[in-house]
Amino acid sequence: MKLAPLDSIQNAHEDSLWTAAWVRSNGDKPALLLTGGLDETVKLWDPTKLTCLHTNTGHCLGVVSVTAHPNRRIAASASIDSFIRVFEVDTNNTIATLEAPPSEVWQLQFSPDGSTLAAAGGGSSSVKLWDTTKWQLVATLSIPHQGGSQPSEKSGSKKFVLSVAWNTDGRLLACGSVDGTISVFDVARAKFLHFLEGHCMPVRSLVFSPSLHDSRILFSGSDDGHVHVYDAEGKTLLTSLSGHASWVLSVDVSPDGAAVATGSSDKTVKLWDLKMRAATQTLTNHTDQVWSVAFGPPSKIDVRSCMLASVSDDKSISFYQYS
Repeated sequence: MKLAPLDSIQNAHEDSLWTAAWVRSNGDKPALLLTGGLDETVKLWDPTKLTCLHTNTGHCLGVVSVTAHPNRRIAASASIDSFIRVFEVDTNNTIATLEAPPSEVWQLQFSPDGSTLAAAGGGSSSVKLWDTTKWQLVATLSIPHQGGSQPSEKSGSKKFVLSVAWNTDGRLLACGSVDGTISVFDVARAKFLHFLEGHCMPVRSLVFSPSLHDSRILFSGSDDGHVHVYDAEGKTLLTSLSGHASWVLSVDVSPDGAAVATGSSDKTVKLWDLKMRAATQTLTNHTDQVWSVAFGPPSKIDVRSCMLASVSDDKSISFYQYS
């Protein structure tokens, strides 16, 4: 496996890029890339032509997360202005504006079946779930105190939630907190299951294995410089990957489940071979910290091949071919 550098887009935004997510290809519609950043905009890109198709200026503070619905038609963006904007991918028209007071909203992700949008709730110590047909808040998954069964209240032990991820079949949802813990929930029962421990600093990024066979496997990236691999259902730390010189800001797993890519504040992107449990490549395209890495959908010609995108404080987007 390897990453072959392709093209880069310099000055893709007017300020730091903080987030990226792919919009799936569908029929004659190609895969596209969504990006968001400190300049308060969300942009839609054609990665083959390196052109910006839309610029959305709907937020009034920096955009911390973007995510695309599985059906490709809609996407959502979250900002530290506490609002989530849901919009049509092709037209950029706003479908819904969601608010999650009193706390700002962090990472977003649609459920695999597209029925629910999850948002990491920051200082609310919870994950908010919205129904995607009526855009109503349907559940708040609150993180309990460690050592107790009651949800966090206004105290020094509250967990500030940064990251969120669904597993492939939509049964489990995990969220990562500033204190280094990861909380796992049974979504159907809206029930907290357990904490996953091992990190000692903020967990900014989470992703489950794309394979139904390995749907319990969770990857996490933390400011402690490590990537952890957990059995999220069995509450087990399977392995720890280390090699970055600073915070791991983003982690994503390849569509074939064989590799993980990471972005770091050490300005590098690394590719990790999961069988070898080691980094096989370090890419230095960026000149500042790399806030997000995202694998695109698999190629129609070779299902083991796809594109990877990375975005950075240096205002650029870099594309790579994974094979």
